[in-house]
Amino acid sequence: MPKPTRTKALFPLAALVACGDTGDGSAAGAAGTLDGPDMIVNAITEEVFTIGSVVGDRWDTFGRVGAVQFDAQGNLHVFDSLEDHILVVGPDGSPIRTVGGQGDGPGEFGSATRPIVARDGSYTVLGSSRIDLFDPGGDFVRRITLDPMTTGIVVASMALPDGRLVTSRILRFDDDDQPEEGGRPIHLFPLDGAGPELLYTAWQLPVEDDNEPSVSGSAESGMTMTMAAGRALEPRLDYDVLTDGRLALMDSVGYRVKLIGPDGSVSGMIERPIAPLPVDEEIMEAARERFREQRTDFLARLRDMPMQIEREGAEALTFAEEVPVLWSLKADWENRIWLERRDPTGAGGGPIDIVTADGDYIGTLAPDGLRTPSAFGPDGLMAFIESDALDVQTVRVVRLVALAPEG
Repeated sequence: MPKPTRTKALFPLAALVACGDTGDGSAAGAAGTLDGPDMIVNAITEEVFTIGSVVGDRWDTFGRVGAVQFDAQGNLHVFDSLEDHILVVGPDGSPIRTVGGQGDGPGEFGSATRPIVARDGSYTVLGSSRIDLFDPGGDFVRRITLDPMTTGIVVASMALPDGRLVTSRILRFDDDDQPEEGGRPIHLFPLDGAGPELLYTAWQLPVEDDNEPSVSGSAESGMTMTMAAGRALEPRLDYDVLTDGRLALMDSVGYRVKLIGPDGSVSGMIERPIAPLPVDEEIMEAARERFREQRTDFLARLRDMPMQIEREGAEALTFAEEVPVLWSLKADWENRIWLERRDPTGAGGGPIDIVTADGDYIGTLAPDGLRTPSAFGPDGLMAFIESDALDVQTVRVVRLVALAPEG
């Protein structure tokens, strides 16, 4: 991995990934610490409310829940991507207001892709060609127009406390004129008209040369884009913003979380001696089966595209040599970092470690216990987007009361 230019080791856990454990969470260090075995904790929760109705004329009948977020008052903001609006729900589960709506005028979302709700309840609403800002009361403030040739199209789901967007995807049509940054760049995108600035370049495996899509045919006969199957079991890039503006970031094969300061420096690392599993035929076949399911859904969503889209089958997949340890990362409002590990097949759904930003180990949730929520809120609030057998969506809100050691 490339070494960061400014590194201060806050948590000297000295090469824990190389300590040679079996990859099942059983380490030789002291119990209840990051270098010890898992300490299973049970999540004690209480139900707060559930919204979402199958009745078409109720206020909480959703088209498609795209995201949920809380503000500091405990209000829940539910983004309905089909209706192009945000439903604001109070701490008791009652409706407060609706923000946005379909259309292109001021105060209307117009095919919004993602809203970001600040803790004061104000909104940054991202679209394919614009960013709209709303005050905490839901009133329109101003619009930022995005140019795919200059500013680029920003894809983001979070912002720093000062409002700058954090993004690992800025889409431009003139990428050939951009300097080669290597790795996986993470940018900060200010909302004052200035251009994006590089915050940090995350690590990635060497890029395979034959994964670029190919286009065949002509405008007269019809064009077909063929996409490569790609490489399975690559380490995922995931990050979240802490209250002090740092990023907690995972990008490695081993168990490693970096803390990235607002100046791009690595101010610390959190590690555990859980080694990645070697990829064997059973793991590869499980990855192929997941790919087959995802490929079917992917092609179904592109059925109405003007260009025919094809994708290579699961047999064309290539594989990394090891299964990365971590699957996902999310920070709660108390700056605890929830780290979901992969299951033995390389998919998500493994144990969830809960650690502090200071490197203290709180405990591990078993795979059949509480899962990481869709959104964290103040005072232990958590929201889960759920669907029933008929694909009717509900949003369930619970409060995390305690994490109790098992037994």
